[in-house]
Amino acid sequence: MSLGPDRLHTDPIRVRPARRRPRLPKPPVGRVTVELIVAVTGLFATVLLAPQSSRWFVLATAIACGVAVGYAIFGAIRLPGAAAWWGFVWGGKDEDDLARGFFQTGLLFFASLVPIALMKCSIRTPAVSHPAAYLLWCFVQDFLFFSIIERGLERLTAGKVVGHRHIAVAGTALLFGLSHFPMVGFMLATGLIAVVWGYNFQRSRLLWPVTASHFVLGLIVMS
Repeated sequence: MSLGPDRLHTDPIRVRPARRRPRLPKPPVGRVTVELIVAVTGLFATVLLAPQSSRWFVLATAIACGVAVGYAIFGAIRLPGAAAWWGFVWGGKDEDDLARGFFQTGLLFFASLVPIALMKCSIRTPAVSHPAAYLLWCFVQDFLFFSIIERGLERLTAGKVVGHRHIAVAGTALLFGLSHFPMVGFMLATGLIAVVWGYNFQRSRLLWPVTASHFVLGLIVMS
């Protein structure tokens, strides 16, 4: 017996929900606190003792790169869930959030070209002489500020402070701008761009799109 026309569309349309990966356990508060203290202390020590205008800045940068890369490799291998928590791999977020994170990062890149060009003409910036070394430095900065500081602030303020994620982004952006001391214009510009990068990182929980945008836009400004 065939179904009549009135029986063809009676079943509700089923919408397949976005797949979710199992949420990974959060890192211990003690470890996050130590990471945050070390990162912020190192930042202020560098700003005070070896700012970008100092001849010691290259040495401080080399030391920071060695320590950060070494800890990133150690954590990704030895600390359970650290690779996903830091944004090295995707985990524990909706596919829709991942797609939005990529879209927002790409949109930021194209939207930033005009202000970046204006900044290049009007703000004093350092010069990039070795792109490969600068790419490593971009990763180190993004790892320290977004994977360690921003995620650490989120972890320590979650459930305790209203709007803790916004506070984490604002605090990270402030410190990111401060890391470019003593060039005031460059500090303000990098602090503002770090706000957008911080929200993009919150959305996608992947560090690589932020690092790619950081690297390309930095080359445009400082070439």
